[in-house]
Amino acid sequence: MSWWAVLPGILGLAALWVLPGYGLLRLVGVRGLVAWGAAAPVTTGVSGVLAIGYPLVGLPWTLVTFLLGCLVLLALAAVIGRMLGTVNEPDGLRVAGERRPLRSAERGWLALTWALGGGTLAAAMMAGIGRADMPLQAWDGVFHLNALWFIRETGNASSLGGLAPLYNDQVAPYYPAVWHGLVAIAPGFSRVTEAANGASVVLAAVVWIAGLVALSRVVWPSRALPVVLTPVVAATYVTFPVVAVSMLGVYPFALSTGCLPGTLALMIAALRGDQRLALHAVHLLGFLAALGGVVLAHGSGLFSWLLLAGPLLAVLLVRQGRRIWRRGHRVLVGTAGVVAVVGGAGLLVFLVTFPPVAAILDYERGGQDSYWGPVASLLIDHPLIYVYPVRTVNLAVTALVVVGAWQAVRRTQARWLVVALLAAAVVTLLAAGPPENPLRVVSGFWYTQPSRVNQLLVIPAVVLAAGGAAWVARWLARRTAVALPVAAAAVVLLIIALTSGLRWATHVEVMASVHNHWPIAWGTMLEKEELAMVDRARDTLPDDALVLGEPVNGSSYLLARSGVDVVYPQLSPIPDSPDLVLLATRFDEWRTNPEVCEVVRELGVTHVYTDTLSFEEGAKWEETTPGLRVVRPRGPEFELVDEGGQASLWRFTGCER
Repeated sequence: MSWWAVLPGILGLAALWVLPGYGLLRLVGVRGLVAWGAAAPVTTGVSGVLAIGYPLVGLPWTLVTFLLGCLVLLALAAVIGRMLGTVNEPDGLRVAGERRPLRSAERGWLALTWALGGGTLAAAMMAGIGRADMPLQAWDGVFHLNALWFIRETGNASSLGGLAPLYNDQVAPYYPAVWHGLVAIAPGFSRVTEAANGASVVLAAVVWIAGLVALSRVVWPSRALPVVLTPVVAATYVTFPVVAVSMLGVYPFALSTGCLPGTLALMIAALRGDQRLALHAVHLLGFLAALGGVVLAHGSGLFSWLLLAGPLLAVLLVRQGRRIWRRGHRVLVGTAGVVAVVGGAGLLVFLVTFPPVAAILDYERGGQDSYWGPVASLLIDHPLIYVYPVRTVNLAVTALVVVGAWQAVRRTQARWLVVALLAAAVVTLLAAGPPENPLRVVSGFWYTQPSRVNQLLVIPAVVLAAGGAAWVARWLARRTAVALPVAAAAVVLLIIALTSGLRWATHVEVMASVHNHWPIAWGTMLEKEELAMVDRARDTLPDDALVLGEPVNGSSYLLARSGVDVVYPQLSPIPDSPDLVLLATRFDEWRTNPEVCEVVRELGVTHVYTDTLSFEEGAKWEETTPGLRVVRPRGPEFELVDEGGQASLWRFTGCER
């Protein structure tokens, strides 16, 4: 399927992710680029809350019910904005960090750079994926695609047990399903594979860049050029969003990270400036909704926000407290301070002992013997997740980050970015370095995975580099006596040249490595001929078919691609079910082990999926399913239904007797 065929769906998903949140913020009085940048985080928070609440009142999760819920909240926002008198506040732009609105020419330049940066990023991702219907062949990809399918079928997108069908209804665990909920109801996509791929493009070209533009606006409030250059700088980074939505396949975490810049911008707008209380209140209300989106998208988003915003938040709160104290509200300030300290400490203790967070902290992962390799990867923006050849580097933008950091140190309101950059770099190196370092436990909030933590480093790096690029443009204009727009255009062209076309080759390679390259990174699950067979299964298999196969050989894709029920809808872990464990480890003994056939009959297995591609030839490997790996369909009990590549579908009657 071509990308042109799903373009309406991509546009519809972009509108679905942005417009509800923007409407809510605008109605309470948040304006300007901050409102646009924080719109998607607010929509994400609203979606997460509604998805949890709907099952409690018996409402299904559909596009219509989601929009109806948004309409109710929009009406409430209008009431709040009118009561507080902030909806048409003339000083709203200044409160949002914009000391003056962008001029028409500046808005035009921003549109052009956004089209260049966001368009290049989106085009490279599409080129790497290939066709719009090519499924992500990463470990988490199977889980997420089947989660989308189940949400469409059940109408339940709650993070509190809504994805229980993925665990064969053995358990109903907490799992952050906000990304799945929004993508599942996006209009214009016939299948979930295209919806997931379209969501990656929207996250990169719309949500991510809008948030970074808003953050640049409040960090450099009196200068428009850093804002204009932000989309171009953002497009040079491969670490996020390309690695996150491809090699890692962590869609919920990617959404959480993508929502962080806009949330940080709204936080600054809420706490900066000596404005009337009502304006602070509505921006703070919007910030809490956006932060809810970051956390509901993925629980580690709270720690990501604390890592980047902790020092800034402390400084802003102290400044505001001091202003209110001087106005005579000393009891209010003292009480708020005590509540903040005690509440923060209690929340931290609760989170660390909360079972899902504790499981993340206890996740064991190896590291490297030295920090020098990770340091080099950070400097050139090379993926820390897989061994890719170094085709393009980002040293030019790294140099601009240094220039921007120098500028930030000179301007007190931007120094926090340097602290955030260093904090993210340190935690990344702790995760990537020697396991025996006792401080490495700090990176446990991100599964001790350097390729997750270094995504946070990109946020301050982009904003600092944009400021550095703007300084270089102004310096060039002074030295050459050319107009500033001409100098800025020269800087953009220089960035494009020094990044080999905004890192196009690396963007494409990373995306392709888990979609259409041979072999697929970390092991191939589906060849193109096998994918065609999986797609035909909706016609070649009966409606009541239940297919048993080793998940890593591609059988799990039957659910999301063709709506065919499978025994294992995810790769790992196998749910805590003795029957499913028995089939995974002993199905090849069906002729001699009567327990195997008892389970086959009880579950209603009708078909078997086999694949002869070996690990040595590039197939994915899973140690927990040896009973499904060596199945040899021989005898009258196996009837061939279809085949493609090295995979086959068989009607199985061996246990009917």
